[in-house]
Amino acid sequence: MSWLRLGALRLIALCCALRLSHCSAASFQPILVVGSVNVDIIINVDRLPAAGETIMTRNPAADIAVGGKGANQAVAVARLAAGTGRTSRFVCQFGNDAHAAMMEKALVAEGVDVSASGHVDLPSGNGIVLLEPDGGATSIVLGGSNTAFEQARPLLALLPQTLPYTAKPCSPLPWSLPACLLVQTQHSPAPERCTACAWRCTLAGLQGPAEAWAALLEGSALVMLQREVPEHVNMAVAAAAKAAGIPVLLDVGGEDRPIADELLPLLDYLCPNESELARLSKMPTDTEQQVLAAAASLQRRGARNLLVTLGSRGALLITADGGVLRQAALDQPGSRVVDATAAGDAFRAAFAVALAEGRPLRDCLRFASAAGGIAVTRRGAVPSLPSRQETERLASSLPASGGSGGGSSTVGSDGKEATGDSEVDARALGGSPGTCAAALGASPSAAAMPADCPYRFASRLNSMQARRDLAGCSGGSNDVLGWVQRQSLVADLSAVVFNHPQHTAGHSPAQLRQALDAAGLAAGGVALRFPDHFALGAFTNPDPALRHLAVQMAAEGCRWAAELGAPDLVVWPQWDGYDYHFQVDYQAAWRWAVEGYRQLVDACPPGVRVSLEFKPTDESTRWSIVPSAAAALLLAQEVDRPSFGLTLDVGHMLLAGESPAQSVALVGGAGKLFGMHLNDAHVKLGAEDGLAFASVNPRSGLELVRWLHRVNFSGTIFFDTFPRKEDPVREAQHNVQRFKQLWAQAARLVAAGLDGFAATHDAVGVLELLAADEDRPAAAAAGA
Repeated sequence: MSWLRLGALRLIALCCALRLSHCSAASFQPILVVGSVNVDIIINVDRLPAAGETIMTRNPAADIAVGGKGANQAVAVARLAAGTGRTSRFVCQFGNDAHAAMMEKALVAEGVDVSASGHVDLPSGNGIVLLEPDGGATSIVLGGSNTAFEQARPLLALLPQTLPYTAKPCSPLPWSLPACLLVQTQHSPAPERCTACAWRCTLAGLQGPAEAWAALLEGSALVMLQREVPEHVNMAVAAAAKAAGIPVLLDVGGEDRPIADELLPLLDYLCPNESELARLSKMPTDTEQQVLAAAASLQRRGARNLLVTLGSRGALLITADGGVLRQAALDQPGSRVVDATAAGDAFRAAFAVALAEGRPLRDCLRFASAAGGIAVTRRGAVPSLPSRQETERLASSLPASGGSGGGSSTVGSDGKEATGDSEVDARALGGSPGTCAAALGASPSAAAMPADCPYRFASRLNSMQARRDLAGCSGGSNDVLGWVQRQSLVADLSAVVFNHPQHTAGHSPAQLRQALDAAGLAAGGVALRFPDHFALGAFTNPDPALRHLAVQMAAEGCRWAAELGAPDLVVWPQWDGYDYHFQVDYQAAWRWAVEGYRQLVDACPPGVRVSLEFKPTDESTRWSIVPSAAAALLLAQEVDRPSFGLTLDVGHMLLAGESPAQSVALVGGAGKLFGMHLNDAHVKLGAEDGLAFASVNPRSGLELVRWLHRVNFSGTIFFDTFPRKEDPVREAQHNVQRFKQLWAQAARLVAAGLDGFAATHDAVGVLELLAADEDRPAAAAAGA
């Protein structure tokens, strides 16, 4: 047998062995952590020294522990995944001192796979931690061996390298291993012998830096990065992971340096704390609204999902389409904060483990909060990291609800939290750039609905003009400020949507904010209403000067939204259409609309989204340039901005001949459902009735409510109704109660197996279940 055939056979055997090992763990893919390892020197102080000041420590000796953000997260992953079959793989650079041997031994003892790590001729990295009595930790990091990821070094040998052979490149073979240079080894007694003794993956080799990491990444569930190693390492790993479709989480903690715009789109999650977010965005982060605005500014630069930790205030997950999930801090009962050094590492590692397990996003946040809450009660970095069992125990010990109970919540467009469970598949956030299509629209069809409705509600402000004879003294004056006061009489109403410029004209943002505060309400959004000098079109006007003016007016509405703390500008382009055949050039009008909305989104302040409310026909224009939910979604995709989405109105969908639930499924499935306007209509002669929600089409309303949960809609429910003859306060209250009733009914039906009928298109089964639910009160009365 020739040496080439023998070498090929051995190489095949090695490859097969690797493949078998991968297959055996396919369902438990490892989490790969690439980053730093430090020896932490923990110094206890009563307070931090002022500039130029020398202070004494509280203890005579420092504590020594394994640390470094990479090592902390690798150990945290190992502990939090223990017993599941999932492993923690860690790639780092160990130094040449006694600390290195100690740290390597400690990591292996924790179950961390460090076989792919290197050893360099530099001292170990050091973390100098100043620990205050309240547990606050301030650190200074000496890079040491962590800086030795050379761009041109052979990265790692995943197969044995220490054979007594002279290596030279092998001849080309009819297969390839990613980014690896096959090595021929020759032995003098048998010069014809060639084996592939190693994969030499070199950054300066036959392929580029990203490809050089491909072999290490293969089979990983996700990758965790930090900023205590050179940025070129993070760039190369993130690029390789992106090409392989592997989610990447980057912990912003580490070196204080700007983050490259080229890196941001490669990351699935950017994970700063509030001070790091402020530093990266150069914006304040003292309030939640400021955090959202700062996060939006990074999303404009290419970041997708931001996971922001806020210390005792919990955490916020801002998704790529502008959705927000809020998680309260979880505290270990009977414990106090001792050392926050590794709390962020525990939080992010727990989030990564839960993400890899495919848990719903709210479960990921809760699991992460529990891990961080435990870590702060213990001294040291690695010693503080919790086990899976204790983390699960704390995460499940408190009810999954918002507020002080420590649960997670959805932050709606009113800026307040709406509690409730979500069944979003966490892995889905690895969807296409600029969207959260799978994340916000692909919850399992059999997902349980919480019995309690999680939403916040708003109602049409102009409705408060109706039936002034019923307003009384508490109903306020018949103007904008008085209408806000009258809306405060509606129980469970949380937000007000102002029309611009009709409601904003003659008022300052401070005046409107004061009215909201007095009413106990928040600004849920600003709705744009173009005046009639745009009768030939706003964004689609044939006059470029008027198109420019339309963008300017809309951008002013965005600035009002920012001033009021509202997350959305809702655009109803009532003039963008036509009345007669051959009146407009459809392609030109569409192109102008795309360009106009792009210009508008780019002109809006950070943190304000733009949402298009389509309407197929109106007395202003008999035909709309955007006549359906599908056309609106196509427009959103062509505008191609993460902060541009859609608001769906039930009456408008009925006018378009659509099934509202189907349109919600379509738009929500694409991650573009920003707003929801509820009402009902008979749709006689094309009229928009604006009747009370589900008053005409209750089954359609029930299905719509179910699909709002299915797509994980996180905004405020806005009742866009026209109670001209009715008491608007009672009508708004009825809408809120009706929605809650339908939510409870949908939850019962889902628990009874409603979603299962769709698998076989069993219409009769659905009808029977609905009939049984409707007969439930009568059956209960008969039983009594």
